Amino acid sequence: MRLTRAGFLLGLAVAGLANTAAFLSILDAARVAALFAVTASALGIFLGRLLTGSYTNFTVIFLAFGSLYGLSGPLAALYGEGLPFAFPRPYLVGEFLVHYSLALIGTTVGLLVVAALKKPDRLPGKTSVPAWDGRVLLVLAHIFATVASLMEGINFIRVGGWEVLLAGKAAYQSAVSELTFKFPSEMVLFLSVALLGLALGQFAASRRKFGNLLIWTLLSTPLLVSWMVLGRRIELLGALVILFVAYFFWRPVKAVTTRWLLIGLFLYVAFAALYAIRGFLGYALTTGDWSPSSARINEPEFWISALNPAANEFGSPFGNFNTHLLLRELNEPRYGETYLTGLTIPIPRFIWADKPQSITYEFRDTYFSDWAERGAIAGTAFSSLLEAYINFGKAGVAVVYFIVALAMGALERARLRSKSLAFAVFYLTLIPEAITFHRSSLGMPLFWPLVFALLGCCSYVILRSLLRGLPEQTRRRVEIET
Repeated sequence: MRLTRAGFLLGLAVAGLANTAAFLSILDAARVAALFAVTASALGIFLGRLLTGSYTNFTVIFLAFGSLYGLSGPLAALYGEGLPFAFPRPYLVGEFLVHYSLALIGTTVGLLVVAALKKPDRLPGKTSVPAWDGRVLLVLAHIFATVASLMEGINFIRVGGWEVLLAGKAAYQSAVSELTFKFPSEMVLFLSVALLGLALGQFAASRRKFGNLLIWTLLSTPLLVSWMVLGRRIELLGALVILFVAYFFWRPVKAVTTRWLLIGLFLYVAFAALYAIRGFLGYALTTGDWSPSSARINEPEFWISALNPAANEFGSPFGNFNTHLLLRELNEPRYGETYLTGLTIPIPRFIWADKPQSITYEFRDTYFSDWAERGAIAGTAFSSLLEAYINFGKAGVAVVYFIVALAMGALERARLRSKSLAFAVFYLTLIPEAITFHRSSLGMPLFWPLVFALLGCCSYVILRSLLRGLPEQTRRRVEIET
């Protein structure tokens, strides 16, 4: 990251607009405040692009999804039909926008501080491709895709098969979460996608990349079908974003062209439709009868609801924050207690049966206790903004997001300096956190990326050594096939 005069001025503009939005919200001018917040958020994304040198990085993705999750709910409350029925009214939009603006100010200041430090070794976007063996990466991507599918198959059989899968996302994921030892198929697939993207990025000029992508897709089909039936859009989106960033890891995208806008629009519509028909997909795949799904898609109100971001998980951060403001049943401040509790999330309950309950499910049990009856993991998601507020109050929101921005800035600077495969895998498998951070508690986001950075690097070293030890004729055959 590098701070230029343009970046500094743009950062001041973002902070100034966000501060104005907060001030107007306090004056009960929520509609005008929302417009300032939208403008500040849009400029914040361009600020991320200016500081990092591209759009294909953790920071820009974090800022983009922060805007979607932060503003979809308030805009729907002010200008639309509001949020899903699960969330109570009235909507305290102004109070929420104050905290959202504070978070945006904290993020902006944090990024500017990091960018103002000593210049990195290379300018943003000016990187060279390291001497990794793309063929080894590709083989590992296929191996881990197969492992992920086998893991999901084992989990699938252990929880009861199709009957539980067709019962829906909450029932299936709850059953999996209650297994004594569940296999992390989702995270293994993220590792596979990261390696696949890095490999295909090196083969960008080769026609074989499409064949290898097809092979990878076939190997991943069991897990991908499971996600589609359950409507697990966040996981599917996470995998796609990892693939995209990995493919352009050493050739970052610096401009948003019409092609990228059309691709983004297509994916949004596709994911919106998947969310809306996920209850019909299992029936269609098992019976071959697609008429219920077709009838659902052809309903006019279907697309009105499906394409409204506030009608799905994008509205949940505001809905959850608003619920807490209305009811205020959770004691505050917690002074960082929920963040410490989040560190225990990776520890299985069969090892620590009485481990503390995370704030996400404490919140659910307090405000939406009936959701617990649908499954152990059922709920209305959560909000990173709300977690900061519960712990440290209004001022704490800006401080928490300032610290998060410092961490993001350090991550981006490390990316510019490092040519380590372990760091690349760590960076890429952390990408989903840039998406889900805003709709969840902090938890322990570094755990799996660190595990898979070590696993990916060690696997690469071992496989490359094995391939080099093969007879010349066999090695050539492997090279041709990949």
